[in-house]
Amino acid sequence: MTRPPRSSRAELCLGMILHSQSAVLYLAGDGVYNLIDIPSLKLHPNVRVIACKEDAMARGIDMGDWADNPDNFYELLAADMISDGSRIYAF
Repeated sequence: MTRPPRSSRAELCLGMILHSQSAVLYLAGDGVYNLIDIPSLKLHPNVRVIACKEDAMARGIDMGDWADNPDNFYELLAADMISDGSRIYAF
């Protein structure tokens, strides 16, 4: 997700994730601001959050310990996108 918190697209994305059996949320660009504003995802056992470290650092966002921040963010994103059985929604 590249949308900031409380945008209509971000709200739609988060709503879909909370009703998912298993989801990975990739945050990039202004989407990293959602790290500040989505504490409900911290408690959701079936959601994995991965944030782009460079984007979070550029915006002064603390990723906390509940979001993964790998050095190879875009490599992981691309691998997930082409994996068998994946469903991709871009917001």
